[in-house]
Amino acid sequence: MTLQVLRRWSLCAWLVLLTACATPQPQVSTPGADWSGRLAIQVLKEPPESLSAGFELQGSAQSGQMVLLSPIGTTLARLQWRPEFARLEQGGQQIDSTSLQHLAKGLTGTELPITAMFEWMAGRPADAVGWQVDLSQHAQGRITAERRLPAPATVLRIALDR
Repeated sequence: MTLQVLRRWSLCAWLVLLTACATPQPQVSTPGADWSGRLAIQVLKEPPESLSAGFELQGSAQSGQMVLLSPIGTTLARLQWRPEFARLEQGGQQIDSTSLQHLAKGLTGTELPITAMFEWMAGRPADAVGWQVDLSQHAQGRITAERRLPAPATVLRIALDR
């Protein structure tokens, strides 16, 4: 073996060792975070209501958008928001409001904890009045949240794409 070949092998060995010692950086939710997956919402009233759809969520609790998708990928609804403004586009109609919560309730039949949902999807617990979240399956892309009060009780299930 020549000295030049020996040096190349030595350099390769050092690179492999350095790579093996590197620790991955934890993923941190950024203001421009985005998620996709499926969600199911059950509103436990008479008669019960449910919504199941694919979703794409982008941005942050302060400014972002959520698109709900049918099983074949067509857009069912689009919610967009920024401070003091929210818009719902659904079925060729557009509704503007100063309240994202109001539009989300009209779309889903219940108030959703939008701010907390961004934290939950990042795997972090966050308080939302009346809601209890189970993040024990977050590593598998599963989140479950329940609200008992105020009525009607609601169950939110999220399956994140990985």
